[in-house]
Amino acid sequence: ILEFVRHDVGADLTSKSSIAKISKTIINYTPATYVRFVDEKMGDIYSIGSNMEDMIDKNEKMSLIKTSLDAVSESRGGRVALPGDHPSSKLVPQSERRCILVQKIVGWKGSNACIIIGSNRLLPAFTKTDLRWIGQLAEYNNLFTKK
Repeated sequence: ILEFVRHDVGADLTSKSSIAKISKTIINYTPATYVRFVDEKMGDIYSIGSNMEDMIDKNEKMSLIKTSLDAVSESRGGRVALPGDHPSSKLVPQSERRCILVQKIVGWKGSNACIIIGSNRLLPAFTKTDLRWIGQLAEYNNLFTKK
């Protein structure tokens, strides 16, 4: 498993550690095979998965992050499943695009952010409990980022 951590997310090691723990929990306990935290202002914050291909320039990446945030902002529950041909799917490695979930979270210092989750399995592989836990982990994230 490969991991990327943005080092300028502030000096708060607790926040970085919590993001890593949330991501690893999602990977270990759900059918997810790729997790990426993104923020509307900072871009990539954290990602983990078996494949880290990323051939997107910074401007396009920021545009795709905004597209992801727009998609999830229209959701009542704060989570959406995106088709593999959605523009935001470019933020997920090709091999992890059978199922793409976007979970809304509070970003760094209150900005808009989301967790982009990819899986090499289809959406029905995620149980209601998996989806509930992803939502609860997002709420846990929100506790330490609303500063």
